Amino acid sequence: MPGLPFMPLDARFADVLGLIDTLANEFKGQADIFMIAKEMESDIDDLMPALNAAVYLGFVEVKGGDVKITDEGKEFLNAKISDRKKILRQKLLSLEPFHTAYSLGLRKPFTIDDLIEELNDEGYVEAREPGIRHLLEILLAEWGVFAGMLKKRGDVYIAIP
Repeated sequence: MPGLPFMPLDARFADVLGLIDTLANEFKGQADIFMIAKEMESDIDDLMPALNAAVYLGFVEVKGGDVKITDEGKEFLNAKISDRKKILRQKLLSLEPFHTAYSLGLRKPFTIDDLIEELNDEGYVEAREPGIRHLLEILLAEWGVFAGMLKKRGDVYIAIP
């Protein structure tokens, strides 16, 4: 049985950053999800992957219909880019598919297919989603490479210790 939460496959870094920035700067740190969506000129369904990712990362918490930025979210938002990368790296190591990708990449260079096989072996049903190869490519490049935990060389990824 899988142990770690799985990052929403359609969560984009810019959307998470936009969400916490909007929450902090437009709503003084707390607002109704529908008000945030309206402010961001976004549909609530389109906002959900970013919201879920922000919750998994510990940057926001949801109580009732309200979203509140956490102290970690404020710290991340106010950090320099280099510190954001360090914070994000630590957070991502406790989420899939990053945890598995990183440990796989420490052992050997790996492909997306290697990662899918490993995630399947660990029982993650997310690894069977339609279009999973493309979704994982985007997640690893957008989050893992930005956080400085992975490097991509052609079709192969390696972990950066």
